[in-house]
Amino acid sequence: MEKKACELCGREVEPRAMEKHHIVPTEVREQAGIRRAKIVRLCSDCYAELHKWYSAKVLDSTYDTKMKRFRSKSPPEMVKEYEAAYRVFAKYRRGINKGLSGGLNSSTNI
Repeated sequence: MEKKACELCGREVEPRAMEKHHIVPTEVREQAGIRRAKIVRLCSDCYAELHKWYSAKVLDSTYDTKMKRFRSKSPPEMVKEYEAAYRVFAKYRRGINKGLSGGLNSSTNI
């Protein structure tokens, strides 16, 4: 069986080991009225790390300066929140991978 590359780190794994990840969770996307899902194929390491990242970076409330209190974000705001968190994570993850591969010579095995 041909191996597939993770869309973030580039690691090649068996297709059955790949995880399909919705950049914006289905329930948030549906609440925002978005029909098409943005899906990426990730290795299990990137998938788990991304979910931890979302837990730490995606906030479902914001401080409203006019109302002078916290309020829940709207579905469109949450879509933007997840998309922004994914972009930052992808840049971070690709940077790690680039840094690792940039410092290795061709005779080094990982």
